[in-house]
Amino acid sequence: MPILRCLLLGLAMVTLICQVVAFTPIPPPTSPATGLANQIYTWRGQQIRYQCIEPSQKSPNSNDNDNPPCALLVHGLFVNADHWRKTLVGLSEQGYRAYAIDLLGCGYSSKPPRDSQEAQDLNGEKRFSQNLQGG
Repeated sequence: MPILRCLLLGLAMVTLICQVVAFTPIPPPTSPATGLANQIYTWRGQQIRYQCIEPSQKSPNSNDNDNPPCALLVHGLFVNADHWRKTLVGLSEQGYRAYAIDLLGCGYSSKPPRDSQEAQDLNGEKRFSQNLQGG
């Protein structure tokens, strides 16, 4: 009997761990990696974390100090916006306003369950399959 109870408890724990739930982590006010403020943009009800660095000098590519050239940095798989910390500084030094974002499902951005209707609506999977089917 104790073995059966342990097996059932173990199975319940595995089931609980394997359940994917939507959540949005709360970022610290400032990124420890970059020293930049963590900011949130709400897109289709989801929170997207980003960081922005202003130019530290006038860009040689722009005559307008109020509208410097911009760069958007998008990370790869299994990382987040903090991985651009050196690139952000370099772009700022070259006169760019640079943004680094956490993609949906990564870093401090919202993480809807991947098989949920919400995730399918956000990633365009439903629209893509409808287009393939002629609908």
